[in-house]
Amino acid sequence: METSGLDFVYLESDPRTKPSACIYLKHRSSEDFADVKANQLLSSHCLTFIELDGEIRRLHAELDEIRATAKKKFYRAHATAAGA
Repeated sequence: METSGLDFVYLESDPRTKPSACIYLKHRSSEDFADVKANQLLSSHCLTFIELDGEIRRLHAELDEIRATAKKKFYRAHATAAGA
């Protein structure tokens, strides 16, 4: 089973652009961010650390919502099974 994780990439600036960073889903089999088929962006490109921190907080809030929903479903299923 292939697993994945979270990572970020910091893109150095060149004379035409500002530096930026973004968070992406990295498949364990992928060694390079440039392999766009293997990696999926989870945030917008952030031009400052404050923007990146905001994206991390947003993702954290989404994961908290998923956790709460999953907890309700699992406990409901266990309660139903125990009552049967």
